[in-house]
Amino acid sequence: MRKSNFELLRLFCIFGIVVMHAMGNIDTSLSVWNTESHIFVNALFNTGVTCFILISGYFGIKFRLEKLIEMDFMVIFYTVAGVAVRGDLKAKELILACFPIITRHYWFISCYFALCFLAPLLNALAEKIKKENFERLLVTMLLLFSVIPTITTYDIMQDSGKGLVDFVMIYLIGRYLSKYPVRLQKKRLGMGAVSLVLLIFILDSVRTQINGVLYSTFSRDCSSFIIMASVCIFLWFKEFEFSSRLINRIAGNVLAVTVLDEHIQYFLKPYTGIEQFGNNKLLLLLVLGYAACVVIIAVGINEIRKATIGKTGQRCAARLAVKYNRVLPVFVEKIKKLAGWFIEGV
Repeated sequence: MRKSNFELLRLFCIFGIVVMHAMGNIDTSLSVWNTESHIFVNALFNTGVTCFILISGYFGIKFRLEKLIEMDFMVIFYTVAGVAVRGDLKAKELILACFPIITRHYWFISCYFALCFLAPLLNALAEKIKKENFERLLVTMLLLFSVIPTITTYDIMQDSGKGLVDFVMIYLIGRYLSKYPVRLQKKRLGMGAVSLVLLIFILDSVRTQINGVLYSTFSRDCSSFIIMASVCIFLWFKEFEFSSRLINRIAGNVLAVTVLDEHIQYFLKPYTGIEQFGNNKLLLLLVLGYAACVVIIAVGINEIRKATIGKTGQRCAARLAVKYNRVLPVFVEKIKKLAGWFIEGV
């Protein structure tokens, strides 16, 4: 049974991500209060993706092809359904909707999918590498892909941390925390998380006031402050061990919520008119309630899918995985022969 404290963290993360997406669709520049609320939302909730990958790294992703195929089916189904229901039935849009992962329609899903394929290699690396070399690797990656971007505001990968390199780095941090446990008092972890979130908020707020437009420089995924805050939040949740079948069941829909988020918000927009509240001082409370509704609707939709066509998807995924495992050795041998002929020719 999954540990419910980590599942609760995953629910907190996906809720926060939906809040950020909702807030991002509203012109908060109409009110100083709402601009500051927007900055605070980014400072707190943009730890979500990093926490997700820390959890994956801590427990280690077990590569199961049928699960990846099943996830692919789920993403394709919701993407095609979303495009069709919107009435955007152009051939190009429908074709692109059939390949949401390789077209990076959902950047998180695409990177997570790739991470699952790399996980066996990363797990083996984490197990075999010496502690001092592991620490050197992490320090080097953090320096290149987090510290320098945080100080200079320019990142080498030019993706603000929303890419595979950042996922690999955070995953390895999770593996390190699993292999070499860190025990700190819950109070210190809580204070650390709060202090870092407030620091991010202050830095982005100051830059926003100076430039006159919303800045989220220090709340980017590659920000060292976001990574440190995420580690504190992760370790804080780690200390609260409990079991809840309900929480585990709801958290099992997190990836589906990631996909359904944009489609549900698209359909709710005409009925809620939430974008018109950019100057309302209660905007933050409205967005929190709105995000909760989006998550609840998404979970409900996915539970229905799992109970109906989801079972067919599981069977198809299992069959495809078996066929793939049969064909792969033959394919690898042919590649080896071609490589051998090429080397001999050279």
